[in-house]
Amino acid sequence: MVARRLVTDAGLHNDDLGAHLAELREWVKLKGGRAPVVADVLDHLAHVQWHYAAVNKPRDLWACRTWASAANAILKIDAHTLVDDQGRVLIGPGQATGQVPVRAESVDRAERVRRELGARDLVVPPGALPVRSTEEVRLRRPDLVGQRAVGLVLTADFAISVLEGEPLDWAYMAKVFPRSFTHLTAAERALFEDRDPELAARLKWGYEAAAQLLAMCGRVHVGFPTQFADQGEVWNASVGIDESTLLPEVELVAPETVCEEWERARALHHAVTMALAGNGQPPVGLDREIVRERYRAMEWLTGDEAWDDLELEI
Repeated sequence: MVARRLVTDAGLHNDDLGAHLAELREWVKLKGGRAPVVADVLDHLAHVQWHYAAVNKPRDLWACRTWASAANAILKIDAHTLVDDQGRVLIGPGQATGQVPVRAESVDRAERVRRELGARDLVVPPGALPVRSTEEVRLRRPDLVGQRAVGLVLTADFAISVLEGEPLDWAYMAKVFPRSFTHLTAAERALFEDRDPELAARLKWGYEAAAQLLAMCGRVHVGFPTQFADQGEVWNASVGIDESTLLPEVELVAPETVCEEWERARALHHAVTMALAGNGQPPVGLDREIVRERYRAMEWLTGDEAWDDLELEI
């Protein structure tokens, strides 16, 4: 048996496993098509920490059930079939009766959060997948979280200036924040280079994502997404601090708190998506852009996908 870990204890990323998971995600999209389970499988793959490869006879699959259940594992048994921890088909020939495995902690948290939202008359679709457990989740390095927050604020400020017809001096921004500016995403770089108003209208919402990330570092407070984040507070907690001082000092809150906020962000995203599909309007008081950007921040913080690759349109 061959075992590979996505991130080592030393914090090093296993690029071979990362590439393998990316290939597996593409396989799932191709083979799964529009099957409802595809979204759940992709979510599971975004948080995989270990990969095991073994050569067994088909009948040995059933002997793996105990191990797979304990590991919260899904199994790709051949070129055509993906099964859950009980050997039930997720994607492949035959009837798909499998379910992506979820820990009891995740289920309990989701039920509690959904009851809270229910008291606000917000409905989460039945069967919506909870977020992963604290045992499974691996968070981004704190300095990278701070760096992403700074990049989001820089981009949002530039986007707003483009929309106002007076673009900021991006060369000066790059000089003051060299590390964060170097790690802007492809879409963000395109905005600085092309100054496209349509792209600017989308990226100006970066303040909301930055607020969520900074909240997960205990540096700002974000309320329920019925109101915008305090841009002054977000600015002061990110680009208002010298980069060389901010990034080494950033620390994340406890994983339990992160998972709680992640579940709330996901549940709200589900509630807004379902409402829009039903009557074309988000639930009363909720802003779809705020909900989307805060959820994007939590998915990035807790997953392994690049910022631009997160597909969270609502």
